[in-house]
Amino acid sequence: MTIDGGQMHGEVTRDVLGRRAFWQPAKGYRFNIDSVLLADFATPAEGPVADLCAGCGIVGLLLAARGLPGPFLSVEIDDLAAECARRNWDETDLEAQVLHGDLTVDHQLLRPGGFKLVVCNPPYVQPGQGRVSPIRGRDAARIGLALEPEALWERASKLLRAGDRFALSWPPMRLVEALSGLMAHRLTPKRLRLVYGRTDYPAKIALIEAVKDGGVQLDVEPPLIVRGPDREYTQEVKTIYEELGLF
Repeated sequence: MTIDGGQMHGEVTRDVLGRRAFWQPAKGYRFNIDSVLLADFATPAEGPVADLCAGCGIVGLLLAARGLPGPFLSVEIDDLAAECARRNWDETDLEAQVLHGDLTVDHQLLRPGGFKLVVCNPPYVQPGQGRVSPIRGRDAARIGLALEPEALWERASKLLRAGDRFALSWPPMRLVEALSGLMAHRLTPKRLRLVYGRTDYPAKIALIEAVKDGGVQLDVEPPLIVRGPDREYTQEVKTIYEELGLF
């Protein structure tokens, strides 16, 4: 199927997962398990939610499925992904806006201190590909960030007030960079959980939640294992998908 609206034109799919369906680009910026686990990991908040690097809007949509009332803001620089996010939100009865633009550029929708929760599943790129799942196998690691981390820390900090939260997924090999960068922008890491494809694999995702101007204690949570010896999802992951309506 093709979306063609103004200058936006491209192939998209409408993918059905359990009780839910999502429009997303046929190639490039497609969501993966990172987004699902991040939506489950983030601490619920009563009030506005901003999803940075939102893609098709998946993390915000799944937070809404958890019962967060919003309103929601999805920020996405890719034109087709942003159009998919608009379509996905339009199919709900929730209050949501999509900002098609660069999160490093100030905009009236990016209200300083205007959000209770900010989330981000940053885009990673491989040559000739868009977002890449880190759980497909031992060698399917992410290659590089598609944005400067400093820009992400700065924007997230600006959007929050003291006591509000920022939850994100991050490559474990760059964990030191994230922890130090967050601290430098008054975002104190308070929760950390590492995600493993299998018990005998290195960690593939770090789920981090920071609190603006929070205290110094960091809770390192038990590891999350995605697949068991039979290569099927573990019961914990199945439960996450079921509770979000994806099975």
